[in-house]
Amino acid sequence: MTGLRRAEKEITDRAEVEAVLEEAEVGRLGTSVDGRPYVVPLNFAYQGGKIYFHGAGEGKKLRDIAENPQVCFEVDTAEKMPAEGPCDYSYRYRSVIATGKARMLHDIDERTDALRVIVEKYAEGKGAEITLERMERFATLAVVEIEVEEMTGKQSPAP
Repeated sequence: MTGLRRAEKEITDRAEVEAVLEEAEVGRLGTSVDGRPYVVPLNFAYQGGKIYFHGAGEGKKLRDIAENPQVCFEVDTAEKMPAEGPCDYSYRYRSVIATGKARMLHDIDERTDALRVIVEKYAEGKGAEITLERMERFATLAVVEIEVEEMTGKQSPAP
C-alpha cells in the first residue's frame, strides 16, 4: 500500500472527471427503494452533464427509478501494473461516482437525441442513423436520462 491519502487521489479537474465518464465502456447504476439498494451494470453515454442509457421497457431498475429517481452512477477504467513481487501488485485506475435524478424520456425528440449519443459512443459514425422515422422500431425501448447533480473522481496512482 502506498499510504496515499484520499485527497491525493482525487481528480479535481471537471474536464478530467468528464473524460473518465466518456471513456468508460460500462457504468453501474445504483438505485434504492425501501432501504434496499440495487446495482446493475449497463452501457451508457455521457454528454453535457447528463448520463443516458436505454433498455427494456420494464424491469426493476425502471420501477426503482419511478419510485425514487435519486440515483448513483459509477464508472471506472483500470489496467494492471507490472509487479516485482506478490505484494507489489496494483492497478492503475480512474473512477467517477455521480449522483443525480433519473427520468424516463418520453418526448420523441429527447429520446432520439439520447439514442444518437449512445449509438455514437459504441458505433462511431452511426449516431446520425437514429432518425425520427426509425424511432418507431424503438417504441418499447426505455430511454433514461440522469441529470448529474454531483460527481467526484479518483485515480491511482495519484499524479
